[in-house]
Parts: sequence; structure tokens; C-alpha cells
Amino acid sequence: MTAELHPFDRSLPSPLAGLAALRSSGEDSVVATNRLSSRQKAMYVATDLDKELASRITCSADLRLVLLTGSAGGGKSALIRQLQRRLPQGTLTRVVEDATHADSPSQSQTERLAGVLAGFGQGVPLAGDLTVIAANTGLLLELYREFSERSQDSLAEVVAYALHTLGVPGARTLAAERKKELSTAVLVIDLDQRPTSGGEGRLFRSMLTALHPDSPQGVLAGAERCRTCTVKAWCAPRTNAELLADPQIGTVLDEAVEQVAMRRGRDMAPRQLWDGISELALGGISTEGDPCDTIARIAAQQDTRSVWQALLPNGAFIRPQGPLARGLAELDPSYRASDEAHTVIASTGISPADDRRLLESLLGSAGDDGARHAVATAASALERDAGKAARGLVRAHWLVGRLPLGVVVPEEFTAAVALQEEAVERVIEVVCEGLVQAFGWKAERKSYLPTESLGESREARVLVHVDLEDHVDLLEQRVQMLNPEGSGVVGRRPLAARLKIGRSTVDLDLPLYQLLQVAVGGSLPATVDIERFHALRYAAERLGRAAADDLDRPLLITDDVRGTAFLVSPQQRRGQERLKIEKVA
Repeated sequence: MTAELHPFDRSLPSPLAGLAALRSSGEDSVVATNRLSSRQKAMYVATDLDKELASRITCSADLRLVLLTGSAGGGKSALIRQLQRRLPQGTLTRVVEDATHADSPSQSQTERLAGVLAGFGQGVPLAGDLTVIAANTGLLLELYREFSERSQDSLAEVVAYALHTLGVPGARTLAAERKKELSTAVLVIDLDQRPTSGGEGRLFRSMLTALHPDSPQGVLAGAERCRTCTVKAWCAPRTNAELLADPQIGTVLDEAVEQVAMRRGRDMAPRQLWDGISELALGGISTEGDPCDTIARIAAQQDTRSVWQALLPNGAFIRPQGPLARGLAELDPSYRASDEAHTVIASTGISPADDRRLLESLLGSAGDDGARHAVATAASALERDAGKAARGLVRAHWLVGRLPLGVVVPEEFTAAVALQEEAVERVIEVVCEGLVQAFGWKAERKSYLPTESLGESREARVLVHVDLEDHVDLLEQRVQMLNPEGSGVVGRRPLAARLKIGRSTVDLDLPLYQLLQVAVGGSLPATVDIERFHALRYAAERLGRAAADDLDRPLLITDDVRGTAFLVSPQQRRGQERLKIEKVA
């Protein structure tokens, strides 16, 4: 390698390798080594959850067990470490975090946990005895089975209470008196319920702030090698890190991540967020070997186009890999119909010099820090390849708040899952109309549902009149009802609702609601095979069969081959009951 490819002090750690390491510096290594690396310490971002949980532990004299649960990558082990530092020494009697990732405990783990929970064998432990355990749902299910098989019934009851609180289905014996006793002694914290986006105090925004390469306390520890580097103007990843740490850009991205969460029906876990942040920052730059060598080669070749392609407005948006980047790419404002996006696209390429100045104006300013080094280099590529600059410029406008993302999640849906009355009524109207359009029939302004399985092939169908509005409602999510204290500690806010249709309940998330909206528009959804859409069909059939037990209800007989329909309704005439049959289609 020539001297030109050594524009930095190679003895110092590579900040780009540090960005790539964000993907692998997860919770697993914490459990394996029983300690946090300096990067992992910097990666842990304190939020309101830390304060709320510490306060709950400090103020509750009856608390004996804090159970942290949730999916892998949810931050259970890291939260325990923060608790140990935040609480006065001696507050926690014992801590168990090494079972975090075990789906099935070994015999020694079972025996150890039985010892840890021994104080619950005769009720609850004595005052001053407080245990914190990190365990996922799979481990809890296996623990319940093993405790039950060993006739350790009191310990099985503790696990049964935790599973009940988490809303895990299953028949488990738990007397009302014991449940009441455990409700004050056991606090279950499900980190899957923690909101990680959607506000300044949430996790994602704080993660972005920790990304600035010049911050000694950040995840890149000040990026010392960058101070020796002479080709920073060609380093899109470093500039991307600076852009991501900008509060204005962070606000825009946070709003988009919140939209992604609503579309998924669940929040992004911390590990997924770090993976996505790493992907956004690197912009597709190769991390093989020393990634800084890739930047050195780009600089030696004067490859301005590669800098532009890796800059934040492009990069992960055009080559998304992980779940966060893919979710953001699906919201790409350059592919959404808007006057603002059209104006930017239509004007790009007319004056390449103006395009260059526009990009520098949008992204180049960093307050007192001066220009972000790679923005000017990327901007110079627009004069050479102006035809491919339009969508990147649209994204640049969006990132700095000059172009709105638009309403991705209908406002009535967001309000309805929070059970705001007016919004609930509007959503129920859509649900009722969507159910009829997808599975039933509309005749004489009345709704009819099938009385038999739609899965059976028939030339004619029998449907029954149902006043759907009387049988459809939105309910609070079950986990929030079962665990109000734990939900309050994590600050849970609903991303979906429970849809009650007769005696059936279905989770109503945004994708399902959008399918119903499509059905209301007169088109059968192309993705009717999703699990919850089948659940809707079953609920509609079940409601129809129940309504058919009322012999006074009108029936609708449809001939799907000929496309005709006949309304059959009972009538009283001269003291006799007769059937009135009329063709309605």
C-alpha cells in the first residue's frame, strides 16, 4: 500500500470499526463475561425507565422480587447493571442475570433458581430481602414445568404468577389469596413493552446523541484516529455519525422510527436500534479489515460518487439490510406523492451547480463545529452525475425537516388504540364495513354475515342479518390490564388494540386495519392469508352462526355463480308465519 493510503495514525483504533462493532456489542457478551466493555458502557443510554424502576424499588416496602423479561436484545442485563450502580449498596440481596438467554434451564440452573426463590416457599421472603432476576418467557415456562414436576408448588406459583402477568396462555393453578399476596411482592417488567421511540426522552434519540464522534463519552470515545486523518473529507461514515447526532435530524428520524413501530405493532428493541444506527452511519461502506482503508482508497481515487452514495440521504435508504433500515426505506419520502417531493425532483439536474450548493446548504452546517467534511465532497458529485441526485436531495430535505414525511399511520388509528372515544367509533365503522365487504354481503343497506365456513366451496351461500355495530368493540390490550404496575414503570403506550367481534378477540394492529380499509374501498386485500385476517374471517363466521339461531332474523341467499341474491324474511300474515322472498341482486 502506498504512502497515500496511510493518511491516519494506524496505531489508534478505527472509529469506523467502532461503528461496525455496534452490531455485535450486545447483551450476549455482557452475560458471557459478567462485565461491560467500555463501548458497552457508552452504548447504554439511561432513560426514564431506569429512574422509574429505581424509584419503585426504593419506595416499595413490600417488594421482594423484580423479574425482568423480554426478547433477546431488550437490554435486561444492561438494565440490571445500571440498577446496581443507581441503588444504594445492599438494596439488592441477590441478582441473577446469567440465565437471560436460556430457553431451557439446566438442572444446576433450576436448583440455583430454586435456592434464589426459596424465601417464597412459605409465603414471601422477609422484609429487606430483594431479588432481581432476568429471564425470558421460554425459561419461565420450563421453570414452571420443572418446579411442578418436583412438587415445589410454592415456587411454581411464583412462576405461574409471572406468566399470568405477562399474558402467557395456559392453565396454571394459582389461588386468589396467593395471587393477591404475590401481586405486592413481585414486580414483572417486560422490556418488550418499553417505548424506544417517539419522544425526546426515549431511547432512540439518546442513542443518536451518543453517536457523535467528537464526544469522549460517546460510543466512539472521541474518535482519536480522526484527529490524525487527512482524508476526513472523503469519509461519509464519520459525517453520517455527525448528522445522526444532530438534534434536528434525530427528531425527524425518531418520528419515522415511531411510524415503523406502529406499522410493526411493537417497538424496536435496543439491539435492533443499534444495528440500524450502525447501518445508517456506515452507509454501505465495506467493513472488511480496517474500514478506514476503504476511505483511503476512495480518497486516492478521487471517487466523489462513492461518497455521495454512502452519505446519509442515500446509503442505507437505497441498500437497506436490517429491520430498522428496511422499515425506514419503506417510508422513503422520495417515493411518496407530495407537492414538496415533486418540486425537488422536478428542479434537480437543471442547474447542477445549484444542486451542489443546495446539498451543502441542507447538510453542511454543523453550528460551531464548522462544515461536515464529507458533505462538500459528496456535493461535488452532483455536478458530474446530476441525473441520480433527485431522490437523495428529497431525503436531505426530509432529514432537516424541510419536507414532511406525511401521514403514514392514520390519526384515527393512533387515537383509537389509546381508546379515545370518537376515534374508536370511526375505527369501528371501518372494521364493520371491512368485515362485510371482505366476508359478507350488503343488501338493502343492511349487513349480512355467513352462517357457514367460507373455506368450503359452494355455489350458494346463506347469510344472516347482523347489526355489526352492536357486536364490535375495541378493548384495552390484555397485557396492560394484567400488569398495570409493570406497564407503568416502562411507560408503555399501546401500538395496537384488541378487537372484539362477538365472542372472539383479535389483535388489531396497523397492517390489519389497513387491510380492512382496502376492503372498504371495494378491493379484496392481496395479503388475506395473514394470520389475523384469517382470525377475522373466523370471528365473522362465528358471529354469523350465532345470529342464525334467531329464527326471526332475515336471511340472504346468494348464488355466487350467477351473481344473484335473494332476501328471505319472516312475516306474520293473518295469524300465520310466512316467508317473504325478494330478489335484491
